[in-house]
Amino acid sequence: LKQSTNYSISTMSLATTGAGAGMAGGGGGALSMSAMAHGGPSGLATHQAHSQHQNAHSSIPSGTAGTAAPGTSYAALGADLLDKNQSFLNSRGVRAVSSLPIVAVDLYGDDDTVDVAYFPPLEEEDKMNGDDHDEMAAMMKQMAKMKKGCLAKHVVSSNCSGNVILKRDDSTAYKAVKRFLNKAEGHEDVLTNALVTTTTTTTTSSRNNDVADSGTIIIPRPHLIMGTRKPSDFNAAAKFTYGKYTPKSYNNSTTSSPQLIAEEDGATNTTLLSIKTIAMDGSASPNGDDFDRVALSIKLNSKKKAMTILPEEAVGLLIAQVKKSVRDEFVKDFPESELANESSNGGDDGEEEEGEGGESYMDLPPAFAIPGWATLDSTVEALIDAAGSSSGCGPSLHQRSIAACVGALVPPVGMAPKGAPAPAGSKLQELLSETMKSKDAAAVKEEAKEAALARRDPGQVDPFVPLVLLAGVTNEGIELTAVQITKPQGPDKELHCPFGNINVISSVCYAYGGDDPLSMVPKAMDELREQIGIAVPESEEPTAIVTYGSVGSQKKLAKAVTSVLTKYGKEGKDSDDWDGWDEDITIVSTDRGCVSMGLAVLAASVHGRVKLVVSVKGTDDKLRPKAKLGVAVQDVATCAVAVSFNYFGGADNKWTEPKVIFDFDRRVPAGPYQID
Repeated sequence: LKQSTNYSISTMSLATTGAGAGMAGGGGGALSMSAMAHGGPSGLATHQAHSQHQNAHSSIPSGTAGTAAPGTSYAALGADLLDKNQSFLNSRGVRAVSSLPIVAVDLYGDDDTVDVAYFPPLEEEDKMNGDDHDEMAAMMKQMAKMKKGCLAKHVVSSNCSGNVILKRDDSTAYKAVKRFLNKAEGHEDVLTNALVTTTTTTTTSSRNNDVADSGTIIIPRPHLIMGTRKPSDFNAAAKFTYGKYTPKSYNNSTTSSPQLIAEEDGATNTTLLSIKTIAMDGSASPNGDDFDRVALSIKLNSKKKAMTILPEEAVGLLIAQVKKSVRDEFVKDFPESELANESSNGGDDGEEEEGEGGESYMDLPPAFAIPGWATLDSTVEALIDAAGSSSGCGPSLHQRSIAACVGALVPPVGMAPKGAPAPAGSKLQELLSETMKSKDAAAVKEEAKEAALARRDPGQVDPFVPLVLLAGVTNEGIELTAVQITKPQGPDKELHCPFGNINVISSVCYAYGGDDPLSMVPKAMDELREQIGIAVPESEEPTAIVTYGSVGSQKKLAKAVTSVLTKYGKEGKDSDDWDGWDEDITIVSTDRGCVSMGLAVLAASVHGRVKLVVSVKGTDDKLRPKAKLGVAVQDVATCAVAVSFNYFGGADNKWTEPKVIFDFDRRVPAGPYQID
């Protein structure tokens, strides 16, 4: 292998990302590493057979003659990056933002608004990590916390859609955007002078590929294409949204802008918005490697040269807009806070440079919910770049379905009723708690009966482990995730997390381009049901199916899911192997802010604001308090990773059959893998 290709590979680690994950080759050979969206059982075969449902990377070769060579591809380690995002949250960075609210952003939700929530900083008396030797004082403090109820808050008036809407033919707006792109500063100037607040009409038109109305340019859903190396790598959702702006006969060599600059030579181009590929390594043109990036060319001023903006820069403007909205909401809720004092004084020292006034909101630590079909490392790394924070604290990243699960378990916002020790639990929490109690009681009774007949003492009964399905659908994709929820913990331990452990069993996710994403529900349900039967065959039928998203989308989704469950019930009536799936399974709807609220709690757990205090015995046999995560999540990957070799200079029909080295639903993080 080394002689024929002029390189050798020994060990590949999931911790490795960046340029090394792209096309590698020397001499007469090449290596491609590609990603696939979840395809259920036999994922590789499923995705080759059902190409209309592929996420983004149909470039994985099938090994047949005439197959196109795989393009610059990703190691698809985004799921692992989500799991390892703690590396961006060192204790020093977390301490630096301990006095600031955490901003939870659901970029991938229904496309009328970006859903936002925040989690406030801990009060000074709560920063002691439970190190309180006065037992009575600690109990009183915990009771006071329980009375307050859920601390996370849904920000209704974020005024942010998933689209970047900029003023056109406005000299002030043009200068603000130009400065932002050239100097990577001036968010406030752009938000004040160039960015237009969303309306229902502009949001709807962007889905129909209208890029401009009177005096504006709309960059639709830029997070769909951030980090992408070339337009052919677009997933189904990105192709549907950006197909109009991508030339049919796209040729990388036609692009003229090699670097990230605000102005380019193509002044004669009158197109308001178009797609291009640029090189980030200073090359004169894209090279088809991991340094290439898809960029947007926008014509903000008809008399000026066009500007080149990376999708992650556009996403950065959305994030800045969201952070500013949260800052304003938080200051209103906590007028005596440190952030409120900074805002009223114009900054930490009361003096800020011209154009930078009031940008203290950029220090707010963000958290993002990412659907399974978008968890590629290219997307995750671009989002980390877009998050931008001068505080030194990176973003907290979580899978969107798990954020919805936590959000569905969070008790309703508000203080406990008079005479009650804590607020009532959520619908899902009460359902799970009651089911677990009744199942456990029935199991104990059955064990006692069997023990009596066998004339022995009753044995220990394993607690019932509920299986919960999480279902979310938007115009851009579908997510179905199966989890087992365990470790009940009362509000006296941690109010925000009534269960301490979420174990992900399987996740089936597809990006979608079209007008009827619900058409994917039967196929996705079939795949998830089969995966559950393989992974946890001893599990009973789901205790509940939880839907999340807008009210309208949840109603439609619940109807589609019920139709599939009814079919399962009819098919299983006369079968001895029936798994119990039918229309009697409870479907639980959630509030609009379910994802962002759950994300805020997950991020607060990572930041140490939502925690359990347990007693740990030290080497001297003394018990000492120690803080633990409020909820522990065991994730699985929503992507598979495959490698393919070419020993003939990259000839199109000479690629070997792809070998899946990390399959769907693997536990993350996984260890290094030896490649022969």
